Amino acid sequence: MNFLAICTASKSTLIAMCVNGVEKTAKLEFSRHSENLFPLLDKALNENGFNLNDFDVFSCVVGPGSFTGIRIGLSVIKGFAFALNKPVVAINSLELLAYSRLNADKPIVSVINAGAGLVYNQVFESLSKNGVKYLSPKTQPRLDKIKHFTGFLHSNFSDNVDLIYNHNEEKSQSFADLLSQSQDFELSSLINATKAKIALSQFTNSVEVTPLYLRVSQAEQNAKDLEFVKATKQDLTEILKLENQDDDWDLPWSEISINQSFDNPNYECFLIKTTDEVLGLISIMRLPDEAEILRVIVLKKARLMGLGQKLLECLVARLRAEGIKSIFLEVNNENYPALSLYQKAGFKEVGRRADYYEVGQDAIIMKLDL
Repeated sequence: MNFLAICTASKSTLIAMCVNGVEKTAKLEFSRHSENLFPLLDKALNENGFNLNDFDVFSCVVGPGSFTGIRIGLSVIKGFAFALNKPVVAINSLELLAYSRLNADKPIVSVINAGAGLVYNQVFESLSKNGVKYLSPKTQPRLDKIKHFTGFLHSNFSDNVDLIYNHNEEKSQSFADLLSQSQDFELSSLINATKAKIALSQFTNSVEVTPLYLRVSQAEQNAKDLEFVKATKQDLTEILKLENQDDDWDLPWSEISINQSFDNPNYECFLIKTTDEVLGLISIMRLPDEAEILRVIVLKKARLMGLGQKLLECLVARLRAEGIKSIFLEVNNENYPALSLYQKAGFKEVGRRADYYEVGQDAIIMKLDL
C-alpha cells in the first residue's frame, strides 16, 4: 500500500512517503510545525511527483510528546483521511522509538523524558508474522517517576532489556548517565512502523483516531476553572469578540442579529469561560421536543484544546436533563474540523442540501438522538 506518514511529536518535522515501492523522506530540524509542516510536505510531494490521491493510507504519530505538535500533525492527517475516505495508522511515540531496535532479542524499553522527574515508557518485544517483523507491546504506555520506572524494570525484567532513551532536548547529566544512550526519532523507524501496521491491518479512521496524552494539557489543568453558563444581552461584547474572528467557514452575526435573537423566547446562548475570559459559545433554537444548534464558536487562541467538544458535552447534558429528545445542526461538507467534532459527539447525517453554500459545498443536516 502507498502511504504518507507524518511525525510532529518532537522538535523535528518528519515526513515519510511510499508510492509503488518508492520511499521518499523529508526532515526539518527544530521546526515550528504550524509554520513548516505544509511547506515541507508540499515541497516533498512536488519534488517526487506525488499527490495526496496517490496514498492508500495516512499515518501519524499520536503521542506522547509536544501537545501542540501532536495536535497539528494529527489534525492534518485526520483532514486528509476524511477528505479522501482513507484509513489511518496511529503510531505512538514510544513504539516509534522501539522500531529502531526491531531485531532485538530481548525486551525493548522506550523512554522519553517527561520532565519534572517523570518519564514516559513502554516495553515491547520483537516478533515476526508471515515474514513481517513487528513490535508487540508487553506493557501499556506509562508515565512514572524515574525511581519507580527503574524499580519496575529491575523487578519485572531483572534489568535485562534493550533500553532506548529519547532526551527530547530536556535531559540532565545524571539522567543521561542513568539511561545511557540518547536518541531522537528516526525516519527509518517511521517507515518501518507504518509498514508493519499496514501489513498487520492495524487501521483506524479519521474520526476515531485521537491523541495519546499520558499527562494532562494546560487546557485540561484549567478545565476545573471552566464554567458553562447561560448568556444574556449583557454578554454582547464578549459574544461579538467571538463572532468577529474572520473564520473561513462562517459569516459573523451582527450586533443587531444577536440582539434580535435574545428577544426570541426560544433562543438560548451558552458560554464557556474562565474567571477572566469567555473562550467559546454555543447557541440553539428550541422546539417542543428538539433543539437546533445555530452557532458553535471557540476563541482562536483556545482552539485545538477540546473546548468545542466540551461545549457540545455540556449542552447535550443540559438538554437531555430537560427532556429534549433530538438535536439538529447544519454544517458545510468541506468544514472537516466541524464534521469530525460532530461525528465524534455522535451526530449522524440525515439529509443534505446540494450546492447550498456554493457549487460543490453542500449543507449536511445532522441529528443526535438523546
